[in-house]
Amino acid sequence: MSNWIGLTIGQILELCGVSYSEVQMVDEPPGKLRAVEFNCREGDRARRVRLEVQYSSGLFSKDRSWDQAVVEAQPVTKVHEPAP
Repeated sequence: MSNWIGLTIGQILELCGVSYSEVQMVDEPPGKLRAVEFNCREGDRARRVRLEVQYSSGLFSKDRSWDQAVVEAQPVTKVHEPAP
């Protein structure tokens, strides 16, 4: 997973076989997109991963709805497995 840093969210979703509809947005405070979470498929198992991104004003959404192309284009700055 450490080799994912610098890849875009879209690239990692493709590596994990995950569709955008399965992605959970992590915005804190509300409206400021900071990360995404999803279950990355690895063969017959899946593990929960969180991909953090560098926040910029382009990632703010008052209605907490982000354009798929914008989210998928974000380079990943940190990868970890959140506690269950």
